[in-house]
Amino acid sequence: MKALSVATDVREGIDLTALEAALQNYPVKACWLMTNGQNPLGFTLSAEKKAALVALLARYNVMLIEDDVYSELYFGREKPLPAKFWDRQEMTLHCSSFSKCLVPGFRIGWVAAGKQARRIQQLQLMSTLSTSSPMQLALVDYLSTKRYDAHLRRLRRQLAERKQQAWQALLRHLPPEVIVHHSDSGYFLWIELPEGADASALSARALASHISIAPGKMFSTSDSWTSFFRFNTAWGWGEREEQGVKRLGELIREQLA
Repeated sequence: MKALSVATDVREGIDLTALEAALQNYPVKACWLMTNGQNPLGFTLSAEKKAALVALLARYNVMLIEDDVYSELYFGREKPLPAKFWDRQEMTLHCSSFSKCLVPGFRIGWVAAGKQARRIQQLQLMSTLSTSSPMQLALVDYLSTKRYDAHLRRLRRQLAERKQQAWQALLRHLPPEVIVHHSDSGYFLWIELPEGADASALSARALASHISIAPGKMFSTSDSWTSFFRFNTAWGWGEREEQGVKRLGELIREQLA
């Protein structure tokens, strides 16, 4: 399998013109995308763009594998719809998981596969047989109550508060020329260093101070994101985290000097 990267905007998401060019010039078999709370950039595609994406892929007879693992972690009043909502030809495999919003250790996910369901079941049996039955039954029992919805409300509120605290700390301690791209979902912030800065080198120095960031080069086959990094905001905020951000700001200033 060969992966093909497509130009993407930090706020607007995938460039559909660039995607169509790729469909015209390469033998694309499927398109894997995160449409809600994308990791690592954080954007959520607009409803109009999701509809246009589904229509574009249908014209070229290309399946969409919609990875929607962060869709429950929205911060607004209404949950964003998946791209599959606009799919009338069963060309979208809508995938998600309970790992990001409930129990990471269970590693239980699901796919709404439509006419592809039987084939996917066969492939899973050939690769992993099945997920633990007791774990699945325990999850089914939990989901049959109202506790899951209450849990999600608490989790979304907690993540939104932590993200806000982290964002404010970054604005306080990072150099003013660093851009912190904020998004209204998930638990990541996308940080843009000045052009020419190397986030991978920064990551190596930060690790020496027990600070972990994810350089942009980890998420791309090109060098377009060399000066970017992902910052995780899921942790509870306290003095240790504040000092960590302060130290990160010092390391960035040293690199830019």
